[in-house]
Amino acid sequence: MEYIVALVVSILFFLYWFFEKRNAEIKYKSAFSGRKSISPETFYEKYFKEQKIPEHIVYGVKRILEEQLDTDLSKLEAEDDFSTNLNFFFALDSMADVEIVVALENEFKINIEDKETEKTHTVRDIVNLVWAKLKNKPNKAL
Repeated sequence: MEYIVALVVSILFFLYWFFEKRNAEIKYKSAFSGRKSISPETFYEKYFKEQKIPEHIVYGVKRILEEQLDTDLSKLEAEDDFSTNLNFFFALDSMADVEIVVALENEFKINIEDKETEKTHTVRDIVNLVWAKLKNKPNKAL
């Protein structure tokens, strides 16, 4: 009997995961519909070059987002918002936001406070936060 209950629970969990994954794929296609893929260099030049943010920061943030969300973000725009049009990324992995923060802290050797993450929604917000942290860091290695 316990075996049957465990099997049913496993099947239900798999079905839930499968439909959530499928739903996320549909939302991914919708969020990036009509956009062309751009290179990391073009992404930097289009959205951050005028702010004079070092390229390695933008490339690093984008790479971390791609790694932690396990997806291609070549159609990403700076104003894409993880609290609105990109919130589906967290449907499958509720810890993804925490994993992103930890990866950013490790990559750039910074500390990001919870209150700062609460105000950080867009890709631009994330890049600007990392850049501000690095600019204000003693013994900065930019």
